[in-house]
Amino acid sequence: MPLGLSARSTLSEEGSEVLLESLDWELSRLQRRYKVMEMERQAYSKEVHQRIKKQLEEIRHLEQVRADLQTKITVAQSQVKRLRDVERLENMGRLLKCRAQVQAEMEELQQQTRALDKQTRP
Repeated sequence: MPLGLSARSTLSEEGSEVLLESLDWELSRLQRRYKVMEMERQAYSKEVHQRIKKQLEEIRHLEQVRADLQTKITVAQSQVKRLRDVERLENMGRLLKCRAQVQAEMEELQQQTRALDKQTRP
């Protein structure tokens, strides 16, 4: 029996060594895989941050373009209002001239009417 125990313990030691080598190999494989995954995660994180940074820059740029366009719209609306005001002033000036001309014609007609009334009344 002592011989059997010795054989069994040798097998057991060899099995333990095989198991330890297998576990060491598995641990090493998992560590390599972990390093690769960590590097991929860092690369992805960097890429995402760069993409977000680029998008934020684009947002700032578009906000500036929007502000510039809003300023141009405001200026254009002011110019349109100014042009309308100029047109209205010119129209008022024409109307005032016409009014003055009509008043002058009315006074002349009234004078003519008075003159005719004087002639027709003895």
